[in-house]
Amino acid sequence: MGRVEIDYEVSFKGAASDTLCSAFDDCGVTIAPGRTIVACPQARLHDVLDRLQTFGLELLDVRLVARARDG
Repeated sequence: MGRVEIDYEVSFKGAASDTLCSAFDDCGVTIAPGRTIVACPQARLHDVLDRLQTFGLELLDVRLVARARDG
C-alpha cells in the first residue's frame, strides 16, 4: 500500500530571476507567465513563506498538493 506525501506549491507575483531562484534551491521552482511557483514539502513551508516576506515578494497562492508514493 502506498503512502501520501503532503507538499505545497507557493506562488508569487512575477518571474523570478536566476539569482532569486537560487534562494529557493532547496525547493522546486517553476516559472509561469506572470508568476513563480515554489514546490516544497510541508516541513519547509514556513521557511519558504519567510523568504517571500524577506524579499518583499507578493504572495499569490498557497496550494496543498497530496501525492501518493509507492512504498
